[in-house]
Amino acid sequence: MYKEIDHTADVAYEISAQSFFEILKDIIKIFKENYAPKINCKSYKHYKYKLKENEDAIFDIVNDWIASIELGYFPVEIYADYTVKFCPFDGITGNGFKALTYHNLKIEKIENMLKIKVVFDI
Repeated sequence: MYKEIDHTADVAYEISAQSFFEILKDIIKIFKENYAPKINCKSYKHYKYKLKENEDAIFDIVNDWIASIELGYFPVEIYADYTVKFCPFDGITGNGFKALTYHNLKIEKIENMLKIKVVFDI
């Protein structure tokens, strides 16, 4: 579950999830909402990430996704083993992100939930 939160110059979200995997799934949903891509998944690529479940992994993966979009491939789905399906797209009708920042990027465990704030440079 995620919600957009106020941030002075950039776009920020607060994500609450039961697992690290669910955080990444929510970030893909955030990407789809903001970019509004016209996906063309006749051909696709898979990439399996090897990672530690921490803030650095979030930073690296999300910025890799932004770079992939710049190269014409959109992250459309993530699987439990951290394999991501990338599909080409025919265009974007929304606004994208330049990068995920380290600003306030901290995973907190509150009760049995993980919470993180992500701030995107636009």
